[in-house]
Amino acid sequence: MLRTLGPLLIALTLSLPAHALELTQRQIPVSGSLNVAGAAKIADKILDLESAGTAPIYLIITATEGTAQGVLLVADTIQSVQSPVVAVVVTQVHGAGSAVAPFADRVVIYPSAGMVFTEVPYEGVKKPEPPKPVADGAEAPKEVPKVEPGEVLLQKARTSFLDRFWERVAHRIHWKSQTLHARIEEGGFILTPEEALEQKIVDGVVDRITLLRLPEVKRELKTVVTEKKERTVAPKPE
Repeated sequence: MLRTLGPLLIALTLSLPAHALELTQRQIPVSGSLNVAGAAKIADKILDLESAGTAPIYLIITATEGTAQGVLLVADTIQSVQSPVVAVVVTQVHGAGSAVAPFADRVVIYPSAGMVFTEVPYEGVKKPEPPKPVADGAEAPKEVPKVEPGEVLLQKARTSFLDRFWERVAHRIHWKSQTLHARIEEGGFILTPEEALEQKIVDGVVDRITLLRLPEVKRELKTVVTEKKERTVAPKPE
């Protein structure tokens, strides 16, 4: 039944005025920390809802922590499903919460919310600390701390991944990659709902919400029993 209603619901929902939000029970909270473990659970939920129909899936975003790997895991899952995915930013979010929202097929935001684009860490490898400045009149350290080859490789992996991460985020928010990266390095930037709408990062500011209850999909589990026969095998002659 849900599969049959899917195309109609998609057309109705995505053609609504930008300020109207029509929710269904196909909602997934994106809260807490959007690290790899949290993102994997969200990805599983997206795929589970995808298997039940093609009506829109709503990501209710309140997350303000997370990692670049977690964001792109959710982004890749969104791209892989047929169901439209709508990001609903319900509070002021930053970091991974702001970065993941633009990867949805449609983004709407509450009037009291906001998007703060800040640095998103690479999970598993810390950002190297800059060298400490030498005070006037003090001698510079004679020995430079040795960096292990494995750490050098991990830092290269971190840099490469984050470059691709910000390139993908920049594409989704219609910015140049170099411009976005420079703003993040400067400390980030804040967008009000109106500014996000003006820059076409979101599709609408919510001022009306309705709830449409979709029919439940019944899943039947079939148990197959195979007949087991026992036979005696004579030992091989020596």
